[in-house]
Amino acid sequence: MSFLVLLVVLSIFGTRHTDAARILGVFPTPSKSHWILGSALLKELALDGHEVTDVSPFKLSKPPANYHHVEIETDHEFFNQKIEQLFADTDKSQVRKMVEMYTAVNYFSNSTLSSPAVKKLLQSNQKFDLVILEIFLDHALLGFAEHFGCPVIGTTTHGVLEWINSLVGTPQPLSYVPHVHIGFSNPMNFWQRLANVLFTAIDETLLSVLVHPEQDRLYRKAFPNAKRSLAEMKRNAVSLILVNNHFSLSYPRPYVPNMIEIGGFHVNRKVNQLPENIGSFIENSTNGVIYFSMGSNLKPSQMGEEKRQALLNAFSKVKQNIIWKWDDESMNLDPSKYFIAKWLPQDDILAHPNVKLFITHGGLLSCTESIHHGKPIIGIPIFGDQQMNMNQAENAGWGVAVKFTDLNEETISNALNEVLNNDKYTKTVQVISKRLRDQPLPPMDLAKYWVNYVLRHDGAEHLKSPGQQLSFIQYNNIDVYLFIMALVIVLMALPIKVFRNLCCKNRKRPSKTKKETKSKIN
Repeated sequence: MSFLVLLVVLSIFGTRHTDAARILGVFPTPSKSHWILGSALLKELALDGHEVTDVSPFKLSKPPANYHHVEIETDHEFFNQKIEQLFADTDKSQVRKMVEMYTAVNYFSNSTLSSPAVKKLLQSNQKFDLVILEIFLDHALLGFAEHFGCPVIGTTTHGVLEWINSLVGTPQPLSYVPHVHIGFSNPMNFWQRLANVLFTAIDETLLSVLVHPEQDRLYRKAFPNAKRSLAEMKRNAVSLILVNNHFSLSYPRPYVPNMIEIGGFHVNRKVNQLPENIGSFIENSTNGVIYFSMGSNLKPSQMGEEKRQALLNAFSKVKQNIIWKWDDESMNLDPSKYFIAKWLPQDDILAHPNVKLFITHGGLLSCTESIHHGKPIIGIPIFGDQQMNMNQAENAGWGVAVKFTDLNEETISNALNEVLNNDKYTKTVQVISKRLRDQPLPPMDLAKYWVNYVLRHDGAEHLKSPGQQLSFIQYNNIDVYLFIMALVIVLMALPIKVFRNLCCKNRKRPSKTKKETKSKIN
């Protein structure tokens, strides 16, 4: 009993105390998966006693009393049209896809800053101690931190790219860190490294033309009284970035101290009881269940009748039952074999031991949940980082990818037979699951710790990399290398020049005549 009392006392006095703060969370992307991550963190901070204001296109159901919502009026129809095109656009080049994505990002940044409720917030007398911002090329929204005079913590819904790294000075060696949208895994061979360098250069060019000027215009328009330019904000404003990744999910890479991996922080540590109809379906599936979901954004009904029929034909050949996330009422299938629903509690379904396989689009959230619960996957990547995630799953040995353009009865049947009948996939993902779970703190607690750390230390300026103050030439020591090259050239050229001068003098010296020689002898 005394020991238990001692533990309680130590836990109370050993906890680092942070006063309740006023936190503004800005998650502007009208993608449900992005909002799931943001709202999970903000809700936990509110439950810990912080006063939280959420700026997003979605409302949290049953929010805590100290959780407030500011509505972003965005054109969901515009977003849905973009999503509906994704199946048809799978054959498009990555460059064309990035151009469309960058156009959409500018649109959503503008929608955020021009929303009446957001304008009202900016015109109010409210004060905030911290801004938590989803970093998705929406750099103009860093103006919230400038406007309210507080530090900003960035979050990512995927891995990291150069336009995220540059905010805190994290290096990105192109020799072994592939661009998220190129689809390579690690390690890369020579030609992949060459393609990675060229693709990154093209991306930087697109950003400099399509994104940065427009974000700068939006920043100046929305925050006309800002004392710092957007360039200064991008270089100095961000105190810390919370990265939705973990080295066990991908591979080790360098980070500066204020870039923190919290991959898996949205996964429930306590499994919730499944709804009765779903739970009984899984329990009564003698041979187990295959769970099939293409995420929160993609509409599977848009994949086309031919692809759907190929999937149904392949499913008819396996003994497992199917839980299938489908977005309309068009499928009327055998209820003893199929459970069809528009929404499903994915995290809790994957936690069930009778679920044998997860068929997914390969999004990072789905891959993370699959690894956490130790379920192998078949991935049908469509856009963004999904191809890279599936390449990593294949290389690590816990998943099989099927290109959407190659999806037919034969390819999906081969993938099903390979993963269901070869236990190496399950064994491998369970090993990786142990690595992901083996952390000093649960990822959500780690995220909250660093949020409170920034609050406790007034923006944690001491964490910021000195490299943020250097120009491109200084950061890469180009001036130093040029000086060394010049010095080496001078040191090499000087003795050569002296030697040449001596040779020239010897050639110019007149030779003695025979007459002069005779006179000297006499």
